[in-house]
Amino acid sequence: MALAEKAAVSESTALYVETGEQMPAAGTVARLAVALGLSPAWLAYGLGEPSSEGAASSCEGMGERLLKARTERGLSKAALARLAELSPGAILGIENGGQAGVDTVERIAKELHISPAWLAYGAGPQVLPSRRGARAAQSAADS
Repeated sequence: MALAEKAAVSESTALYVETGEQMPAAGTVARLAVALGLSPAWLAYGLGEPSSEGAASSCEGMGERLLKARTERGLSKAALARLAELSPGAILGIENGGQAGVDTVERIAKELHISPAWLAYGAGPQVLPSRRGARAAQSAADS
């Protein structure tokens, strides 16, 4: 398990992530991405470019980004937690610098209408561009 050693994660963690048995924390994805020469945003969410050149290599600052996005939207920790089906303590933990799984980050980002890559890694725009094709298809279906 050369990847596990290079990424400074346990062999079991690398194996569980590779086999899909375990959803990794955003920080674990960042370490794996750096070891593979990939962008963490691309590895976790398929956003941005695969290349790690110029990409954020950690999830440092995720708590501050979450606090910023949550307060800009006028949501309390409890309100966001209800929307994302999490506990208020989970939101508090992330805002205080704790880790979160990539799936948890994605649920929070969805409820805040922001990019999970921006929330987790500070990569790309805060808000993803709208998908015009999806909106047009929905409008046609509604007609």
